[in-house]
Amino acid sequence: MSKKIIRKIYSIVLALTLLIASIPLSSSYAASGYVNIMHKISTAAANTPINYNFNLSKKSNIYFVITESERVGVTIIIKEPIHDTPLETIYLPSSNPKWEYNQTSGIYKNTSNTQLDSGNYILELRFEQDVNFDLSMNQISETAKLNKTKTIITKGFTDTLKVNGGKIKSCSSSDSAVATVTNKGKITAKKNGTATIKVKLTNGKTLSCKVTVAGNKYSAKKIDVESTQFNTCAMKAYTASFDKKGNLVVKFKIVNNSYGQITKIPNFKIAVKNSNKKSIVNYKTASYKITIPSYKDKSCTVTIPKSKLAMKQKQIDLRTSKISITGDFADASL
Repeated sequence: MSKKIIRKIYSIVLALTLLIASIPLSSSYAASGYVNIMHKISTAAANTPINYNFNLSKKSNIYFVITESERVGVTIIIKEPIHDTPLETIYLPSSNPKWEYNQTSGIYKNTSNTQLDSGNYILELRFEQDVNFDLSMNQISETAKLNKTKTIITKGFTDTLKVNGGKIKSCSSSDSAVATVTNKGKITAKKNGTATIKVKLTNGKTLSCKVTVAGNKYSAKKIDVESTQFNTCAMKAYTASFDKKGNLVVKFKIVNNSYGQITKIPNFKIAVKNSNKKSIVNYKTASYKITIPSYKDKSCTVTIPKSKLAMKQKQIDLRTSKISITGDFADASL
């Protein structure tokens, strides 16, 4: 078999690889608020222009995604049909650090963006070497929104902002002492307070999110005799925090809204789970001794040693956790 035929077969195989790899990529744009204007899969010869016509009915922010079978420099040129002078030239050299390599599919990907007025245009591509490519040209939605406009984050923990219908260009915080943010939208809570996160999009639009940083403390409403069903007993945690040694201190109320004195609670248990329903601690004792007269309530405290915690303190967000306290003579959960 000649080298020419082998090279042709190899080219076809690579083109099919690009086609298969690009299917989920293209569909994700629509789901994220992008409108696909053009999607082309082809083979390019070195330094030979490839032209495509397109039309924009209104001023638009354009987002290009290009994948290649090899890491090859490419120039994207936008011209008007009646003028040969480029309106926009985007050069993505092979040395560009934004090239991403997908080991599973064996292809390289890069992105770029620009803004164009309404009108008719010619898109010209020039590749520095022979290569198989997949080009997607997308219009960024004008109704871009953040996944949240305000959020509460526990000190020492993180949250991430995402844009529906747009692409983040940069992010900034009004008070980095309270909260910092990366250009990918990841917020880190530093100390109690408030800060405004500004998210600038590639289309020039700026969105905002108010961040409140709160202490790592569990808090809930206290129960009492009046709020407890008649002729029953109840238990409920109203606060939990870490002491200086890293032990977990849980404070709770026991209500005896029935006739007869409580002197102990068999099979007493405190269970704490994080927001992902993973267990933080399961504290148990065969009998919790307490004296509560009829129709009275009492505040109690249990200190759980840090050695009994299922994870490290810095991984435990008490503010968003759930605490349940159960026993044979009282049963209440949050």
